[in-house]
Amino acid sequence: MARIYRAIRWAPIAVAGLDPLRRFSGADRAAIFSRADARCERHSFLFGRCKETEKLHADHVHPHSKGGSTTVANGQVLCSRHNKQKAARIPFNWELRRLEKQRASYFPAGASGAVVRRASR
Repeated sequence: MARIYRAIRWAPIAVAGLDPLRRFSGADRAAIFSRADARCERHSFLFGRCKETEKLHADHVHPHSKGGSTTVANGQVLCSRHNKQKAARIPFNWELRRLEKQRASYFPAGASGAVVRRASR
């Protein structure tokens, strides 16, 4: 018996409240990677900051699908493993405070480690 497969073409869907831009531009990606020293930003209580410098992704701290903005202020660098673990989960406020505090140790002088979830319109 022959199987019939149907190709589905995925088109962008405009959802109210979402930033129309989904992917970081090349300049934004470069800024996100530069400020994190091209290293995964995930921290663990026992081992400190992730040592991974390969297979890195520019990720939204507050997921785009949940209303997060596509800006450098809402960007972070994650290795593929940690990016997959995070998925589209919205971080708790205590996680954001911890990330902002940890960023102070490796962000360039004068760079803000604050996370801006949504861009002001």
